[in-house]
Amino acid sequence: MTGRRILPAATLVIALAIIAALWGMQYEANQRLKEQADSARQLRARLDGLEVDNFRLSNIVAQANTPLAEAQLAELQKLREEVQQLRHRTNDLQTLQREVRRLRAELSSVGSNAPPDVASEDIYPRGSWAFAGYDTPEDTLESVTWAISQGDESTYLAGLSPELRNEMQAQLADGSFAQMAPLEMGNATGYRIVERESISDSQVIYTIYMDGENDQVDMVLNYTNGVWAVSGEN
Repeated sequence: MTGRRILPAATLVIALAIIAALWGMQYEANQRLKEQADSARQLRARLDGLEVDNFRLSNIVAQANTPLAEAQLAELQKLREEVQQLRHRTNDLQTLQREVRRLRAELSSVGSNAPPDVASEDIYPRGSWAFAGYDTPEDTLESVTWAISQGDESTYLAGLSPELRNEMQAQLADGSFAQMAPLEMGNATGYRIVERESISDSQVIYTIYMDGENDQVDMVLNYTNGVWAVSGEN
C-alpha cells in the first residue's frame, strides 16, 4: 500500500511546486507592471512634448540661413536620444503586459481546469450566442463564434478582415464549412472575455477563454470600413 502512494504524492508535490513557481513569476510581473503603469501616462506626455521640441528644432535647422550654435545642436541631439529612450520604455511596458497574460494562462492550465474568474457581462454561455452584428469587438466575437457553431459561412466571413477573409475563402472553397465548422465547437459550452488590450483606436487584442475546451487565445480585431473584424490570432 505504501508503495502505491509514492507516485501520486510525488506528482502532487511537483504540481504544487510548478503552481508556486508560476504564482511567483506572475506576482513579480504584476509588481513590475504596477510600478510602470503609474509612469506610463507621464512617459507618453513627456514623449509628446519631446517630439514637439524635436520637430521645432529640426525646422530651425532646415530653415535657418546660418548654422546653429553648438549648444542648440547638442540640445537637438539630446532631445532625439531621449525620444528614442522613451519609445523603448513604452514598448517594454506593452511587452510586460503580454507576459502577465501569458503567465496567467499557464497558471490556469497547470493549477486546475476551472475557467478564469471574470465579470458576469464577459461570460457568453453557448445558449445565449446569436448574431449580434459587427459594431463593437464584443459583437463581432459573438457573431463569428455563433456563425461557426451554426455552420453559417457568410456570417463568419463577414466578421473577418479583408485579408483574412480572402485567405479563408480559398480554404473553404470545397464547401465543407457548413458541416465541419460546428464540429470545431463540439465541446465548447461558452466563452468568456478574460482581458482587453487597446493597441490603437482601430486595433484591439481580446484574450478569449473557451469554456468546455479549456483553451485560451488572443484574438486581434481591427476597425475596418466602419465595422470591427477579426484579423487573426496574436
